[in-house]
Amino acid sequence: MGYFYIRNRELHYAPGQPAGLLSLGDHPQALLPPLVTELHRSLDAWFALGLAPGPVLPERLRFDREGTLYWRFAGRRRPRPLALHQAAQTLAAWLVLLDKWMETFVVIARARGVWDVPTLAGALSFTTPAYLPAPLVNRPPDNWERVAQALALAVADGPLAGAPNNRHWQLQRSPNGQAAPGTDPAMHGPRAGVSHE
Repeated sequence: MGYFYIRNRELHYAPGQPAGLLSLGDHPQALLPPLVTELHRSLDAWFALGLAPGPVLPERLRFDREGTLYWRFAGRRRPRPLALHQAAQTLAAWLVLLDKWMETFVVIARARGVWDVPTLAGALSFTTPAYLPAPLVNRPPDNWERVAQALALAVADGPLAGAPNNRHWQLQRSPNGQAAPGTDPAMHGPRAGVSHE
């Protein structure tokens, strides 16, 4: 059993669990918004290399304080190339997994800073128990629907607005001053926007 991780755009292997790694279940207090962004980026690094980290389950996952993800592989198993739509399915499972330990608005808002709207829309298609790992769906809390709703609002809102150092939800308004459909103000307030570091 060993751990695969990506650093500097290269796949690395550790034959055992490196010292100092954290787990979601034991260290939820470590999940501050800036770290969530780095965890998202670490997963995206797998996609950039065209590699699948395998089933998205908490027992397979560790991370360091810089936000690098370490995925456990049993025996001689190794990461495989991403199959068709596998990145979208993996991203959906990742958002549901992270949401079990972190507030939904942080998970989704930070994801918007890493992935574009088409990528998030692709993940939305797989944010349902039919495509998520059963052990993940069955693990409390029952949150997949909440994640799907928040993801749908993010996709409907479109690309983030604002300058690179102050990106935020668009919150488009109709001519009568009301929030346009799909841009619920409750999802766009200070708590829902990308947190300032």
